[in-house]
Amino acid sequence: MIHTEISFIRKKTDDGFGFACMKAAYLFGITGRMEYNHEVKIHAEGERGNIEEFIAWIKENEKDDTQVRYNYSFNNSRKYKEFDIFRQTL
Repeated sequence: MIHTEISFIRKKTDDGFGFACMKAAYLFGITGRMEYNHEVKIHAEGERGNIEEFIAWIKENEKDDTQVRYNYSFNNSRKYKEFDIFRQTL
């Protein structure tokens, strides 16, 4: 089990990407939290292979021309029980 932080910038916030991301997280067995407005920050926990597939899914489905940054931590926190979305409004 690993924890990763994923971040990237999005120009659009109302295109359903958050819910598609949540669906993908459940598909890959990922728990965590997605916080977004124009900057997306995802805290994700899961098996390394599943995390890598999730990141690949994000890169493939993120339509804005942006760089997806992420880092792994082998902190086995199991802090999250499910995958949640929190949309920040400005």
